[in-house]
Amino acid sequence: MIQESINDISVLPTHARVWVFQSSRPLTGVMRSEVDSQLTEFLSSWAAHGLSLMTAYEIRYDRFLVIAVDEEVAQATGCSIDGMMRTVQNIDAEFNLDLLNRMKVAYRSGEDVVECDVNEFTRMLAQGEANSSTPVFNNVVQSIGELSKSWETKVENSWHVNLLP
Repeated sequence: MIQESINDISVLPTHARVWVFQSSRPLTGVMRSEVDSQLTEFLSSWAAHGLSLMTAYEIRYDRFLVIAVDEEVAQATGCSIDGMMRTVQNIDAEFNLDLLNRMKVAYRSGEDVVECDVNEFTRMLAQGEANSSTPVFNNVVQSIGELSKSWETKVENSWHVNLLP
């Protein structure tokens, strides 16, 4: 069954499940258009056991792919999640974005989104270059509600707190 359109992520309910993938470089220009096209194509036919999924995606700050599904309409199953992951892997391989590396930390430096590996961020915290109030992106959020309330947050309010000395 084909879904008629991809929804705006803001119309999905707060309980909708999300996955956040962080790109090591900005998604702009032709690359962004290609990523948009591939995600739209995949999500327009994303199904679980023959049932269309109510889905949405967005690219935030040119760095984060956010994919969402309302599991009250139809639940994403292992095979359907595998399909999403294959699509993300294909995008990652095509554009060399390092989307699946969970050992990266994204934080704000002024208005800029900056990325480093978790060891570098731990060092920054230990040396006072970052602190408990540093704005970070908590990419392990699980729902639209969490995305809106605690995705862009401070170190002290996310898993990053475990990196503090």
